[in-house]
Amino acid sequence: MKIQYNRLLIILSSILFLYGCEYERIADPVNQCDPQSIELIVESVQNTACAQSSGEIVVSVIGDDQYEYQINSGGFSDNNIFTGLSAGSYSVQARATDSNCLSEEIDVSISNEDGLQISLVEKNNANCGENTGTIIVEQQGGIEPIEYIINENAAQESPEFTGLSNGDYTIVARDANGCEDEISGVEIMTGISFSNNIKSIITTNCAVSGCHNGSQPPNFSTDENIIQNASRIKSRTGNETMPPAGRPDLTEDEIQAIACWVDDGALDN
Repeated sequence: MKIQYNRLLIILSSILFLYGCEYERIADPVNQCDPQSIELIVESVQNTACAQSSGEIVVSVIGDDQYEYQINSGGFSDNNIFTGLSAGSYSVQARATDSNCLSEEIDVSISNEDGLQISLVEKNNANCGENTGTIIVEQQGGIEPIEYIINENAAQESPEFTGLSNGDYTIVARDANGCEDEISGVEIMTGISFSNNIKSIITTNCAVSGCHNGSQPPNFSTDENIIQNASRIKSRTGNETMPPAGRPDLTEDEIQAIACWVDDGALDN
């Protein structure tokens, strides 16, 4: 009986040795279609009258395959003509019906033919982990007073927005007659550099013997694998399961830098 118990302990010890870093494995990214292989084009844009929804966007795809279309993630259909649009920014995308491959999204703006118009004047990025970003817009036309709203927050009289963290922002201006104009997709970034700030954190702490140095996938000794797994790295470092137990923890500044880099788009910069 004692011999069998000792054998069981040896087997369990071997499993723990071989798979000690298994909980921290990150799956290889799944191959996906190349969005650039589907050439989505905007054929025409019809603007709208102020405070009305008479705008129109017509799109198409170059090629003989069958495609579906969607606007602002509203669901795909075979309709490539979008009508009844008010002034603002729209995102249009196509999908191949046979393969489900997606095109890149195209941003299209519908403007007021008369009345209120706004444009981006200045944008300043934020320091990582700090609310130091700014966005300034300016208005043309419209009936005073004009109010400005950012990301559906409370309206303000000033066209300047301060104290912003990194992220995507939408600014809406509204005049006294209820006429609105919108700018979307204004991105505040942190400027965290992969080569200067992130690469050394990953290679020093994660691309080490027994883990992601080639002994188990993905191999974080290569820049490409780090960038492809950026979101998973942010999640694992954020909940402090990476690096694994037994290795030095990352500092709060290092965890924040990884998060900022990923939020900036995980750029190879």
